[in-house]
Amino acid sequence: MSALGAAGSQSPYIPLIRRLTQEFPNWTVWKNADAALSGSGDIDSAAPLQDWDAIVSTFRAWAEDVGLGPVIECRHPPRTMFLLAVDQARRTFLELDVLGRKYFRGGTLFQAEELMPLARLDPRGFRVIRPAAQAIILWLCNGLRWGGRSDSTALQRRRVVELLREDFEGLSQAARCLHLPERAVLEGAERLVNGTWDRVSMLKIEGSAILRALSAPRVLLSRARFRLWTKQSCPVLRTVFYSERKIPEDYNSWLREVRSTHRVFDT
Repeated sequence: MSALGAAGSQSPYIPLIRRLTQEFPNWTVWKNADAALSGSGDIDSAAPLQDWDAIVSTFRAWAEDVGLGPVIECRHPPRTMFLLAVDQARRTFLELDVLGRKYFRGGTLFQAEELMPLARLDPRGFRVIRPAAQAIILWLCNGLRWGGRSDSTALQRRRVVELLREDFEGLSQAARCLHLPERAVLEGAERLVNGTWDRVSMLKIEGSAILRALSAPRVLLSRARFRLWTKQSCPVLRTVFYSERKIPEDYNSWLREVRSTHRVFDT
């Protein structure tokens, strides 16, 4: 039986993320761990680029241990690696995403190593950044529309207010590590947890990110290329983003297409 078919057992991700925590001091989960561990998402992690090849080896060993495979490695997104462990019986996969850098409004929000001051050990045995930092990232990257406007549905779905209330005292440290205007973050967060929206503060945050983006035009260009072309042309990314992680019925044809442009490791 595959890992996904082991009803009643702990998440198959747990042994993987505990091992990554032990082997890679600069690796951490940066959001949505609970969703992935409950079976409704992927593991969103961050690690410096120099650790990526070793992380691939650890992921491959874990996939073989839990009876999944082949393993697919995709490095098409800028500064991001997707690792997929295929469950052929269910035509889906378990997924580990590894960021070297996270973007917001075209500029760099954080590099992986900058998260380490925000990381702590979860009681379940893996490293994760503190709730305040998770809240800010989800707030800006999912709950903020262009022009400083609120996406209330995304804010609720991502539990941003709950995370802010859980760790409000961590906001100042998180804002500094994420290169954000601290006062605007604190004022916007206070309004948010009180049920209102501070558009002025959000415009200040958005503006600071845009200025950083304009100072690095090559990053802007690579992001635009990814969104306009790579995301639609890559068979792995199409499956992740547009097919809800469901592999097409013609698995063999899909895998042949994947093999033509990706590293695939049979297990």
